[in-house]
Amino acid sequence: MKLTADERRELGQKIKTARKQKGLSQEQLADLIGYKVGTISKYEQGYRIPDIGVLLKIVEVLECDIANVAELSSGNPFKGREIQNIEENLSRYLDWLRSAQIPVSLSTFRDKDGIECVEISVKLDGVSIDISDNVFSLMEMSREHFILLARQFGENKKER
Repeated sequence: MKLTADERRELGQKIKTARKQKGLSQEQLADLIGYKVGTISKYEQGYRIPDIGVLLKIVEVLECDIANVAELSSGNPFKGREIQNIEENLSRYLDWLRSAQIPVSLSTFRDKDGIECVEISVKLDGVSIDISDNVFSLMEMSREHFILLARQFGENKKER
């Protein structure tokens, strides 16, 4: 997810607001998701942004709507939409890629700060491509392409 400095601060503020509404300190949130309090502080100040896996953990702990937390930029395909279960939608999309015979792999790793991250990769023409930062844009583009193709190739039927 590529965000401007203002968008990072806005995301941080939304995390902070949701945390306070839940009545948690930064330290409590950090303990609940398995991260350092300094990491939570950096998220809330907009110095860092959580990857999707971390964001899902935060949303789960804070019991808030991911669409409200992540509604930030034109890079967010879910802006203005109510998303009931983003993790399920992502899982279905990855299953669809696999059914289209596109090899998909998920791996977890710890970054330099010890934060657990999830990498989503596809293998195309023997080359592994990391799509982690753009998976939601790819999902939206797939949806839009399907709509265009359905209109182009589908048969128009008038309702009776």
